[in-house]
Amino acid sequence: MKPLTMSPRESAAVTLFVGMLCPAALFVLCWWASAALAIYGLLPLPEWSIAAAALSGLGAGLILDLLFLRRWASSFYAWDYKLLVPLYLFGSAVAVAWFMGFPLGNVTWGTLAGVYVGRKQHHEAASPSAARQAIRRVGTFTAVVTGLEALPIGLMALNEGIAVRTIQAVTGLDQQTIAGPFGVAMVIVLCLLLMGLQWWCTTSAARIALSRSGAAISTTESRPGGVE
Repeated sequence: MKPLTMSPRESAAVTLFVGMLCPAALFVLCWWASAALAIYGLLPLPEWSIAAAALSGLGAGLILDLLFLRRWASSFYAWDYKLLVPLYLFGSAVAVAWFMGFPLGNVTWGTLAGVYVGRKQHHEAASPSAARQAIRRVGTFTAVVTGLEALPIGLMALNEGIAVRTIQAVTGLDQQTIAGPFGVAMVIVLCLLLMGLQWWCTTSAARIALSRSGAAISTTESRPGGVE
């Protein structure tokens, strides 16, 4: 079936998102790449060149927007997953850095991924079974990514003074216990809970995004008569 046309409001939202995405991604990519080259001594870059590289990435992104934004926005829901997966992983890494390891950014990014998949299924006129499968898949993917990012951060936090003191204040445990197997087990349990939260946020957002088009589905069972 031929993909549906976006409403003016959705088209404006997509254009704004895509228009911000390219400059922001190139800004961060050039910033991190030049900083990494300087930090690891691969190139003797002065500090000002790192800022120049970041601004160059931003400028390049704006130029690309001028040339291709309309095309990118119109094909937004047809983007290949070979592009979307690396883009999601990069955005998730940026969220980790931006929120200093706090998972709020990752959960928000994963929720946006759910919205995208829900609208993508609508515009592709996917069957209820195909939509359910896509929603489960994106929920699992975002949950795993969030969990894998949160786990090493949580383990490193067991050796951070502020984190340890906070845990001690809440649990009353001594530092040796927190840094030992109990602390590791606690981090694993919290990561599993975070994964569950991410899965729920992503799949719920996807179902809501799909249901707004009148194609409400459940991720657990089919509705009689297919798409409503």
